[in-house]
Amino acid sequence: MNITHISAAMSDKSVLSVRGLSKSFTPHTQGGTTIEAFSGLNVDVREGECLALHGPSGAGKSTFLRSLYANYKPCAGSIVVNHEGSRVDMVTASPRTVLAVRHSTMGFVSQFLRVIPRVSCQDIVAERLTAHGEDEQSALDKAGEMLARLHIPERLWKLAPATFSGGEQQRVNIARGFIRRYPIMLLDEPTASLDAANRRTVVSLIEEAKAAGVAIVGIFHDEAVRDAVADRVVELHPREVSPCAA
Repeated sequence: MNITHISAAMSDKSVLSVRGLSKSFTPHTQGGTTIEAFSGLNVDVREGECLALHGPSGAGKSTFLRSLYANYKPCAGSIVVNHEGSRVDMVTASPRTVLAVRHSTMGFVSQFLRVIPRVSCQDIVAERLTAHGEDEQSALDKAGEMLARLHIPERLWKLAPATFSGGEQQRVNIARGFIRRYPIMLLDEPTASLDAANRRTVVSLIEEAKAAGVAIVGIFHDEAVRDAVADRVVELHPREVSPCAA
């Protein structure tokens, strides 16, 4: 991918700093050919800023998000985040440190909810708060408020979301992601399956998070949503097939 717009030099308010990041894949069915997702990527994201990733399918947008979250291991470079008063490189951090960053510093809202059998959607959302020590009833009350805001009927709150529609599951996932304010949030097409009313709700949630100082990196295929929330846009383009240094 080529970057046509990147941030200026890192400022004191940057909470996420990417330097020289490269990632490639070598599919076993392609005769050892290496497919480069991106190379030499440099990005800073500041408090209260939303950075939108934009580009065609195959440009590496989701790969970049998953690399930030340490689901993918980059070939080279660094991903440094502010975590509880220290600077942590997600590329070289131990698994325990990565889990600690995910627990308290970096949230990820994917397109799809990982359905948990026999656990109600209200409990799924509330767990994000109880995991950080909040009283169970208070967490359930806040979860209900968030579900109502995302137009999940109260009659569904005590049901497991396995049989929910795709849009309903996505809204439960958004409620779970936004109920707690992480300093950094990664959003992968949060409005992909939503109607206009719920898209407006998600825009409001993003704006509120930004106002609270949350740094956001997201993929927004909906142009109106992207225009409404993005402070900067990074254009990504597919790269040629090429090798990646070991």
